[in-house]
Amino acid sequence: MLNGAFLYSGVPDEFFTASLHSIRGARWVTVAPAMKNQDCGIPDNPILHNFNMVAILDAEFTSFACLSELVRRGCHLFLTEKQKMSPDEMIKLSHLAEEGNTLIQFRNDLLFHPSFVTDNKNRQETKLVVLQHVAPQKHYMLQEMLYCNLLMTLKIIDAEPSRINVCSIPSSGEQADIVNLHMNFNNGSAASLTFSFTGRKTEHLVSVHSSKGTTSYNFENKNLFPASLNQESGKKSFPDNWLLFKQITHFTESILKKSCQRNVLSEEAKIFMLIERINQKLLVGSVLI
Repeated sequence: MLNGAFLYSGVPDEFFTASLHSIRGARWVTVAPAMKNQDCGIPDNPILHNFNMVAILDAEFTSFACLSELVRRGCHLFLTEKQKMSPDEMIKLSHLAEEGNTLIQFRNDLLFHPSFVTDNKNRQETKLVVLQHVAPQKHYMLQEMLYCNLLMTLKIIDAEPSRINVCSIPSSGEQADIVNLHMNFNNGSAASLTFSFTGRKTEHLVSVHSSKGTTSYNFENKNLFPASLNQESGKKSFPDNWLLFKQITHFTESILKKSCQRNVLSEEAKIFMLIERINQKLLVGSVLI
Protein backbone atom coordinates (compact mmCIF):
# COMPACT_ATOMS: atom_id res chain seq x y z
CA MET A 1 0.00 0.00 0.00
CA LEU A 2 1.37 3.40 -1.02
CA ASN A 3 1.16 6.38 1.30
CA GLY A 4 0.66 9.73 -0.42
CA ALA A 5 0.67 13.34 0.74
CA PHE A 6 -1.38 15.84 -1.26
CA LEU A 7 -0.11 19.42 -0.85
CA TYR A 8 -3.03 21.62 -1.85
CA SER A 9 -2.97 25.39 -2.31
CA GLY A 10 -5.97 27.09 -0.71
CA VAL A 11 -8.98 25.20 0.61
CA PRO A 12 -9.23 21.59 -0.64
CA ASP A 13 -12.38 20.66 -2.54
CA GLU A 14 -14.21 18.15 -0.32
CA PHE A 15 -15.64 16.17 -3.22
CA PHE A 16 -12.22 15.93 -4.85
CA THR A 17 -10.37 14.89 -1.69
CA ALA A 18 -13.04 12.27 -1.01
CA SER A 19 -12.46 10.93 -4.52
CA LEU A 20 -8.77 10.40 -3.73
CA HIS A 21 -9.76 7.71 -1.23
CA SER A 22 -11.26 5.64 -4.07
CA ILE A 23 -7.86 5.13 -5.73
CA ARG A 24 -6.86 1.53 -5.18
CA GLY A 25 -3.51 0.70 -3.64
CA ALA A 26 -2.97 4.11 -2.05
CA ARG A 27 -3.81 6.12 1.05
CA TRP A 28 -3.85 9.86 0.37
CA VAL A 29 -3.64 12.52 3.08
CA THR A 30 -4.34 16.18 2.32
CA VAL A 31 -1.80 18.53 3.89
CA ALA A 32 -3.48 21.81 4.82
CA PRO A 33 -1.65 25.12 4.29
CA ALA A 34 -1.46 25.67 8.06
CA MET A 35 0.76 22.59 8.39
CA LYS A 36 3.44 23.96 6.09
CA ASN A 37 6.84 25.09 7.29
CA GLN A 38 7.28 28.85 6.84
CA ASP A 39 10.67 28.36 5.18
CA CYS A 40 9.31 25.81 2.70
CA GLY A 41 11.27 23.18 4.60
CA ILE A 42 9.74 19.93 3.40
CA PRO A 43 12.60 17.91 4.95
CA ASP A 44 11.71 19.41 8.37
CA ASN A 45 7.99 18.82 8.06
CA PRO A 46 7.28 15.74 10.22
CA ILE A 47 3.98 14.94 8.51
CA LEU A 48 5.85 14.20 5.26
CA HIS A 49 8.42 11.79 6.70
CA ASN A 50 6.39 8.64 6.14
CA PHE A 51 5.18 9.16 2.58
CA ASN A 52 6.56 7.50 -0.54
CA MET A 53 4.66 9.70 -3.01
CA VAL A 54 3.79 13.38 -2.93
CA ALA A 55 1.40 15.33 -5.16
CA ILE A 56 2.20 19.05 -5.09
CA LEU A 57 -0.33 21.69 -6.14
CA ASP A 58 1.32 24.42 -4.07
CA ALA A 59 3.96 26.57 -5.77
CA GLU A 60 5.80 27.10 -2.46
CA PHE A 61 7.03 23.51 -2.62
CA THR A 62 8.22 23.45 -6.24
CA SER A 63 11.73 24.83 -5.77
CA PHE A 64 14.60 22.63 -6.90
CA ALA A 65 15.92 22.34 -3.32
CA CYS A 66 12.62 21.00 -1.97
CA LEU A 67 11.97 18.60 -4.86
CA SER A 68 15.51 17.21 -5.02
CA GLU A 69 15.38 16.45 -1.28
CA LEU A 70 12.11 14.54 -1.75
CA VAL A 71 13.55 12.56 -4.68
CA ARG A 72 16.68 11.68 -2.67
CA ARG A 73 14.33 10.34 -0.01
CA GLY A 74 12.76 8.07 -2.62
CA CYS A 75 9.49 9.99 -3.04
CA HIS A 76 7.59 9.82 -6.32
CA LEU A 77 6.39 13.29 -7.37
CA PHE A 78 3.31 14.60 -9.13
CA LEU A 79 3.72 18.31 -9.93
CA THR A 80 1.43 21.01 -11.23
CA GLU A 81 3.64 24.07 -10.78
CA LYS A 82 6.73 24.34 -12.97
CA GLN A 83 7.70 28.00 -12.83
CA LYS A 84 10.24 27.73 -10.01
CA MET A 85 12.57 25.36 -11.86
CA SER A 86 14.89 26.20 -14.73
CA PRO A 87 15.44 23.71 -17.60
CA ASP A 88 18.88 22.87 -16.17
CA GLU A 89 17.35 22.10 -12.78
CA MET A 90 14.74 19.91 -14.47
CA ILE A 91 17.47 17.88 -16.14
CA LYS A 92 19.36 17.50 -12.84
CA LEU A 93 16.17 16.41 -11.07
CA SER A 94 15.47 13.96 -13.90
CA HIS A 95 18.90 12.36 -13.39
CA LEU A 96 18.27 12.05 -9.65
CA ALA A 97 14.93 10.37 -10.35
CA GLU A 98 16.48 7.94 -12.82
CA GLU A 99 19.18 7.00 -10.32
CA GLY A 100 16.59 6.33 -7.62
CA ASN A 101 14.00 4.81 -10.00
CA THR A 102 11.39 7.30 -8.84
CA LEU A 103 8.58 8.68 -11.00
CA ILE A 104 8.04 12.38 -11.70
CA GLN A 105 4.86 13.29 -13.53
CA PHE A 106 3.66 16.78 -14.51
CA ARG A 107 0.03 17.78 -14.75
CA ASN A 108 -1.22 18.29 -18.31
CA ASP A 109 -5.02 18.31 -18.63
CA LEU A 110 -4.92 18.21 -22.44
CA LEU A 111 -3.25 14.80 -22.52
CA PHE A 112 -6.02 13.36 -20.31
CA HIS A 113 -8.98 15.06 -21.98
CA PRO A 114 -11.59 12.42 -23.00
CA SER A 115 -11.39 13.12 -26.74
CA PHE A 116 -7.59 13.05 -26.81
CA VAL A 117 -7.25 9.83 -24.80
CA THR A 118 -9.81 7.78 -26.74
CA ASP A 119 -8.41 8.73 -30.13
CA ASN A 120 -4.79 7.78 -29.57
CA LYS A 121 -4.61 5.10 -32.29
CA ASN A 122 -5.88 7.44 -35.01
CA ARG A 123 -2.94 9.83 -34.55
CA GLN A 124 -0.42 7.54 -36.20
CA GLU A 125 1.34 8.81 -39.31
CA THR A 126 0.38 12.42 -38.56
CA LYS A 127 1.31 14.86 -41.32
CA LEU A 128 -0.13 18.15 -40.08
CA VAL A 129 -1.43 19.58 -36.78
CA VAL A 130 -3.48 22.80 -36.84
CA LEU A 131 -4.26 24.32 -33.43
CA GLN A 132 -6.15 27.42 -32.37
CA HIS A 133 -6.35 28.47 -28.74
CA VAL A 134 -8.35 31.63 -27.94
CA ALA A 135 -8.37 33.13 -24.44
CA PRO A 136 -9.92 36.62 -24.62
CA GLN A 137 -8.05 39.25 -22.58
CA LYS A 138 -6.03 36.60 -20.73
CA HIS A 139 -2.52 37.44 -21.93
CA TYR A 140 -1.09 36.15 -18.65
CA MET A 141 -2.00 32.61 -19.75
CA LEU A 142 0.39 32.58 -22.73
CA GLN A 143 3.22 30.68 -21.01
CA GLU A 144 0.93 27.91 -19.76
CA MET A 145 -0.78 27.75 -23.16
CA LEU A 146 2.59 27.42 -24.90
CA TYR A 147 3.73 24.72 -22.50
CA CYS A 148 0.64 22.49 -22.65
CA ASN A 149 0.06 22.82 -26.40
CA LEU A 150 3.70 22.36 -27.41
CA LEU A 151 3.98 19.22 -25.30
CA MET A 152 0.74 17.86 -26.76
CA THR A 153 1.89 18.64 -30.32
CA LEU A 154 5.23 16.89 -29.81
CA LYS A 155 3.45 13.83 -28.45
CA ILE A 156 1.07 13.76 -31.43
CA ILE A 157 3.82 14.06 -34.05
CA ASP A 158 6.46 12.12 -32.08
CA ALA A 159 9.45 13.77 -33.74
CA GLU A 160 11.97 16.53 -33.07
CA PRO A 161 11.23 20.02 -34.47
CA SER A 162 13.76 21.00 -37.14
CA ARG A 163 12.55 24.54 -37.79
CA ILE A 164 10.18 26.98 -36.07
CA ASN A 165 8.89 30.29 -37.38
CA VAL A 166 7.53 32.70 -34.76
CA CYS A 167 5.13 35.44 -35.79
CA SER A 168 3.40 37.81 -33.36
CA ILE A 169 0.97 40.71 -33.64
CA PRO A 170 1.60 43.03 -30.70
CA SER A 171 -1.16 45.01 -29.03
CA SER A 172 -0.88 48.65 -28.03
CA GLY A 173 0.95 47.50 -24.91
CA GLU A 174 3.95 45.19 -24.50
CA GLN A 175 2.02 41.95 -24.94
CA ALA A 176 1.10 40.22 -28.17
CA ASP A 177 -2.57 39.80 -29.07
CA ILE A 178 -1.86 36.95 -31.50
CA VAL A 179 1.07 34.52 -31.58
CA ASN A 180 1.60 31.99 -34.36
CA LEU A 181 4.15 29.18 -34.45
CA HIS A 182 4.81 27.27 -37.66
CA MET A 183 6.83 24.15 -36.93
CA ASN A 184 8.55 21.71 -39.26
CA PHE A 185 9.68 18.32 -37.96
CA ASN A 186 12.50 16.02 -38.99
CA ASN A 187 10.01 13.33 -40.10
CA GLY A 188 8.41 15.66 -42.67
CA SER A 189 5.39 16.62 -40.53
CA ALA A 190 4.34 20.19 -39.74
CA ALA A 191 2.26 22.08 -37.19
CA SER A 192 0.64 25.51 -37.06
CA LEU A 193 -0.22 26.76 -33.56
CA THR A 194 -2.12 30.04 -33.11
CA PHE A 195 -2.71 31.67 -29.71
CA SER A 196 -5.13 34.61 -29.63
CA PHE A 197 -6.25 36.92 -26.85
CA THR A 198 -8.90 38.69 -28.91
CA GLY A 199 -12.45 37.54 -29.61
CA ARG A 200 -15.49 37.07 -27.42
CA LYS A 201 -15.27 33.50 -26.20
CA THR A 202 -12.71 30.89 -25.24
CA GLU A 203 -11.91 28.33 -27.92
CA HIS A 204 -9.46 25.47 -28.09
CA LEU A 205 -9.60 23.54 -31.36
CA VAL A 206 -7.13 21.05 -32.80
CA SER A 207 -7.20 19.27 -36.17
CA VAL A 208 -4.85 16.34 -36.78
CA HIS A 209 -4.37 15.41 -40.43
CA SER A 210 -2.86 11.99 -41.20
CA SER A 211 -2.81 9.43 -43.98
CA LYS A 212 -5.94 7.94 -42.38
CA GLY A 213 -7.94 11.17 -42.51
CA THR A 214 -8.61 14.13 -40.24
CA THR A 215 -9.45 14.06 -36.54
CA SER A 216 -10.72 17.15 -34.75
CA TYR A 217 -10.71 17.94 -31.04
CA ASN A 218 -12.64 20.58 -29.12
CA PHE A 219 -11.13 20.91 -25.66
CA GLU A 220 -13.87 23.30 -24.54
CA ASN A 221 -16.58 20.69 -25.11
CA LYS A 222 -17.70 19.76 -21.60
CA ASN A 223 -20.28 17.33 -23.01
CA LEU A 224 -17.46 14.81 -23.42
CA PHE A 225 -17.16 14.47 -19.66
CA PRO A 226 -19.31 11.92 -17.81
CA ALA A 227 -22.79 13.41 -17.34
CA SER A 228 -22.90 12.50 -13.63
CA LEU A 229 -19.96 14.74 -12.68
CA ASN A 230 -21.70 18.10 -12.43
CA GLN A 231 -24.74 16.50 -10.76
CA GLU A 232 -22.56 14.97 -8.05
CA SER A 233 -20.32 17.95 -7.40
CA GLY A 234 -22.78 20.76 -8.03
CA LYS A 235 -19.88 22.84 -9.34
CA LYS A 236 -19.16 23.90 -12.89
CA SER A 237 -15.42 23.70 -12.22
CA PHE A 238 -15.41 20.01 -11.35
CA PRO A 239 -14.41 18.71 -14.82
CA ASP A 240 -11.00 20.34 -14.20
CA ASN A 241 -10.71 18.50 -10.89
CA TRP A 242 -11.88 15.34 -12.61
CA LEU A 243 -8.97 15.64 -15.05
CA LEU A 244 -6.64 16.11 -12.08
CA PHE A 245 -8.15 13.05 -10.40
CA LYS A 246 -7.57 10.98 -13.55
CA GLN A 247 -3.93 12.05 -13.60
CA ILE A 248 -3.40 11.28 -9.90
CA THR A 249 -4.93 7.85 -10.56
CA HIS A 250 -2.60 7.29 -13.53
CA PHE A 251 0.36 8.45 -11.41
CA THR A 252 -0.51 5.99 -8.63
CA GLU A 253 -1.05 3.09 -11.04
CA SER A 254 2.30 3.77 -12.74
CA ILE A 255 4.07 3.49 -9.39
CA LEU A 256 2.23 0.29 -8.47
CA LYS A 257 3.09 -1.22 -11.86
CA LYS A 258 6.70 -0.07 -11.37
CA SER A 259 6.66 1.71 -14.72
CA CYS A 260 9.00 4.43 -13.46
CA GLN A 261 11.84 3.82 -15.89
CA ARG A 262 10.86 6.67 -18.22
CA ASN A 263 10.46 10.06 -16.55
CA VAL A 264 8.99 12.94 -18.50
CA LEU A 265 11.23 15.55 -16.90
CA SER A 266 13.76 15.59 -19.73
CA GLU A 267 10.88 16.21 -22.18
CA GLU A 268 9.65 19.04 -19.97
CA ALA A 269 13.12 20.61 -19.97
CA LYS A 270 13.20 20.57 -23.78
CA ILE A 271 9.81 22.30 -23.88
CA PHE A 272 10.94 25.01 -21.48
CA MET A 273 14.16 25.67 -23.39
CA LEU A 274 12.06 25.95 -26.55
CA ILE A 275 9.66 28.38 -24.85
CA GLU A 276 12.59 30.51 -23.68
CA ARG A 277 13.73 30.87 -27.28
CA ILE A 278 10.20 31.68 -28.43
CA ASN A 279 9.77 34.33 -25.74
CA GLN A 280 12.88 36.15 -26.95
CA LYS A 281 11.28 36.56 -30.37
CA LEU A 282 7.64 37.21 -29.56
CA LEU A 283 7.68 40.93 -30.19
CA VAL A 284 9.48 40.58 -33.52
CA GLY A 285 7.31 40.39 -36.65
CA SER A 286 8.59 37.06 -38.01
CA VAL A 287 11.71 35.22 -36.89
CA LEU A 288 13.23 31.84 -37.73
CA ILE A 289 14.74 30.07 -34.72
